Amino acid sequence: MRKAFLVAFFGGLALGFWPSVGGANKKVPTFSKEVVRIFQQNCQACHHPGYIAPFSLMTYEEAKPYARAIKEAVLDGRMPPWKAAQGCGDFYDARILSAADKQTIVDWVDAGAPEGDPRDLPEPIEFPGGWMLGEPQVELKSPEAFRVPPTGNDIYRCFRVSEPFTEDRYVTAAEILPDKAAVTHHVLLFIDSRGDSVALDERDEGPGYNCFGGPGFVPNGGLGGWAPGNFPRFAPEGIATKVPKGARVVMQVHYHPNGTEQLDQTRVGLHFSDKPVNSNLSYLPIFNFTFQLQPGNKNQKVTASLILPFDIKVIGVTPHMHLLGKQMKIEARLPNGKRQCLVNVPKWDFRWQGTYVYKEPVKLPMGTLIKLTAFYDNSAENPNQPNHPPKVVRWGEQTTDEMCLAFLSYVRDDRSLTASQQEEERRLLSPVIKMGGVNLVDQVRLKLQSALYSTSPVEMYNFSSGFSRAELLKMPWKELFGESPKPSCH
Repeated sequence: MRKAFLVAFFGGLALGFWPSVGGANKKVPTFSKEVVRIFQQNCQACHHPGYIAPFSLMTYEEAKPYARAIKEAVLDGRMPPWKAAQGCGDFYDARILSAADKQTIVDWVDAGAPEGDPRDLPEPIEFPGGWMLGEPQVELKSPEAFRVPPTGNDIYRCFRVSEPFTEDRYVTAAEILPDKAAVTHHVLLFIDSRGDSVALDERDEGPGYNCFGGPGFVPNGGLGGWAPGNFPRFAPEGIATKVPKGARVVMQVHYHPNGTEQLDQTRVGLHFSDKPVNSNLSYLPIFNFTFQLQPGNKNQKVTASLILPFDIKVIGVTPHMHLLGKQMKIEARLPNGKRQCLVNVPKWDFRWQGTYVYKEPVKLPMGTLIKLTAFYDNSAENPNQPNHPPKVVRWGEQTTDEMCLAFLSYVRDDRSLTASQQEEERRLLSPVIKMGGVNLVDQVRLKLQSALYSTSPVEMYNFSSGFSRAELLKMPWKELFGESPKPSCH
């Protein structure tokens, strides 16, 4: 009798059942049957070999040692890292665990993290060469690795990663694989149609050239970028970014030394359209660069806004702040008075900066007011505080500076643009406003390396090196954006 009971008991454990207090059997989840499917949907995009996560969750052998840490991260909401609040925008790839999925992980860990029957495993997700979007049609990288020193100021380094294109190509996705993510703040891709980067590169020893504040030339477009938590996606069908014949791709990498010398050779994977392209993807920034974050203030508010000069379809939105960022919300007020929430990030995390892509493009008519509201914590109690003691912090490109910025990726809400329509769009986005006998917009555009209406959806450039604060406040921002920036936080 005793022997029969033990056989039945341990046989039940082998089949994945556990006796509960009430006498009913509770099935224990296993890695092979339940848990790995949750990981595939929500975790493996980062947690696979060669990518930014510190460990892989592709196999049982890789996941088992981290079972307790996984449970803790799931219960306190740190993982999976989805920062956009529900109810404000309907986005692709929302990494939000249901209550049932969370309980499955908790039950699995509490039961000792059993493997289960390997025959229950689903087909594995493949990341060829670490690429999330699959093998690219073209892979680009610097000819040699760049040495990032263990200490010192942040480094902005530009690399020519392509030879001139032999024909017009239409890019539907650009995926960036940081080689040393631990020291990589962000990466941007620029289109150099005139070959200016060649001379810049030749004048600077070593791989690439220094390019603080921009790529060193006025780009005629960009292919997006990367920051922690920013995942690549293919553009919607019929939408792409043109790289004209003869142009080169230049990659800017912002490095932040972390105490250990690193050799970085970040890669770029390009995918091209094999179908006709109807719309060119563009990027519109909303920003405030005149703020001053006061030391000790735990909840300082900064706002920015602009008025749309034409109808658009918003494809996605990219909020951006640095270490003191606390919260950011972007809303639209339509001409009819209706309000629409575009994105809300209630708990900003510098390490996880997403581009949030809408399942359905958001149509916004001409005259819509886009408003950005952000909050910052510049107190000593902020665990991300880089300054001890806290000090006044302004806009700047160092990681220890701050930014108040978001990008809307958009297409025009009409058919493909004719040459005359494209010229009208350029006119609307680049009005001639003169100050001191020169076109102010041209000067701003040059100082910003063409980022007044940027084609790069991750970072904005620092005005400060080109203009004084007094000069900035004199600029006719109301004519450009519909509202003057506030001279400080408010």
